[in-house]
Amino acid sequence: MTAGPADNIDMTPRSINIAFCENGAGYGGAIISLEAFLEKIAAPFVPHIYTNFDTDQYRQLARLGAWRHLAPVRTVDPTWLRRTALLSKFASPLENVANLLPYALKYYARFRQDRIDLVYLNNDCTNNLAATLAAGWAGLPTVLHARGFHADTRATRWVLGKVDRCIAVSHAVKDELFALGFPPAKCTVVPEGLDLSVFHPRAQPAPGALRAELGLDATQPLVTLVGGLVDWKGQDVLLAAAPHIFARIPQAHILLVGSAYGRDKRYAETIARDAAAPAMGGRVHMLGARQDIPAILAESSVVVHASTTPEPFGRTFLEGMAMGRPTIASKEGGPLDVIEHELDGLLVPPRDPAALAAAIVRLLSDPDFSARLGGNAADKARRYSIESHADMIGKVLHSIFDK
Repeated sequence: MTAGPADNIDMTPRSINIAFCENGAGYGGAIISLEAFLEKIAAPFVPHIYTNFDTDQYRQLARLGAWRHLAPVRTVDPTWLRRTALLSKFASPLENVANLLPYALKYYARFRQDRIDLVYLNNDCTNNLAATLAAGWAGLPTVLHARGFHADTRATRWVLGKVDRCIAVSHAVKDELFALGFPPAKCTVVPEGLDLSVFHPRAQPAPGALRAELGLDATQPLVTLVGGLVDWKGQDVLLAAAPHIFARIPQAHILLVGSAYGRDKRYAETIARDAAAPAMGGRVHMLGARQDIPAILAESSVVVHASTTPEPFGRTFLEGMAMGRPTIASKEGGPLDVIEHELDGLLVPPRDPAALAAAIVRLLSDPDFSARLGGNAADKARRYSIESHADMIGKVLHSIFDK
C-alpha cells in the first residue's frame, strides 16, 4: 500500500518565537505580571525577553526564556537638546535620528537573529517606540499589552496604528484606547491573574512571624498598603489619613510595603520622613521590598489600595482579596471591574484621606462586617487565576496565526 500525500505531512506544530519587549521605568507591576504569565505560557509559543534594565531581578527572567538586555541608545542627551537654544526647535527629530533609530536597529538585528515571529509590547506605547519601528521593518505582527493609560500624543497614535491586536488590563484602559482611535474589534480585556496556590490563606505559614518581627501582638490591627514608592500609589493619602485612624483606633499600625523605583527618589524620601514624624508615634512601618507579600497580607487586618491617579488594574488589591482580607480601593480605574462595593470590598473616593480613614475605621470597628467582606473577596478572587489569564492571552496570540 503506497503512502498518500497526507501520510507525509508533519503534524507537529512548529514553535512560534515571541519577542516580549519590556521598557518600563523599573521593576514594578507590569513586569511582575508579565513574569506570572510567562510562568504559564504554553507551546507552541517560545518566549524571548528583551528588557532595558539588567539588574538581578531582570536577569532572573532568563529562567523563563531567552533573556536579552537591550540598553537604550543615548548618543545624544535629549535633555541637553531641549535646553540648547539653537537646537531646542529640532530636539525631537534630532533625538529620533541620534537615539531612536540606532535603538530600533538593535531590536531589528535581535529579531532577525532570534527568528522572531511576533513582537509583544509590554506595558506602554511610547516606551516601545524602537521595538515597534523594528517590528515594522521586519514585517512582524505586533501585540500591545496595555497595562497603563496613554497620553494622546503623536507617538501613542503612531504605535497604535501599527499594532495588530491589543490586550487591555481593564475596561477603563480599553475605553481610553477606543478614544485614541484603536478599533474595538482588535482589543480584548484580559484582567490580571494570580497564582492562587500562593495567594491563598491556607498556603501561608502559621501567623505571628510578621508581628514578632515588628514587636507587635495579635491585638494590634495592621493596615497594609503594598506598592512601589512612586508619587501616585497613595502612600501620602494613607499617611494623611493616619491621624484620624489613630485617634479612633490607637492600637492600629500601618505597614508600607515597597521600595522606590525609577530615577526620582524624592517622593520616597518624603514618605519616609512623614512616616517617622513624632505624630505617627512609631506606628508606621516601612518594610521596603519584600518577597513574602502573601504572608504579610495574610496577617493584615485591612488591605488598602489608595492610588491617586486611575489605576489601570492594580493587582495589589486583588492579592489582598485573594488572601481573604477586607480590602479598600480607590473608586476609579481597574478596581471598578472587580470590587462590588460593600459586598466584597469597599470603594472610596480617591485622593480623600478623610474618606479612606472612615472606611478603615469602619472595618476595624466591625469584625463581623470585615469577615463577611473578606470571605466574599476570597470567593471573587478565585475567578482571577493565572491559568485563566494565560489561557485568554494564548487565545489572542493564536488568533493572529490561525487565519
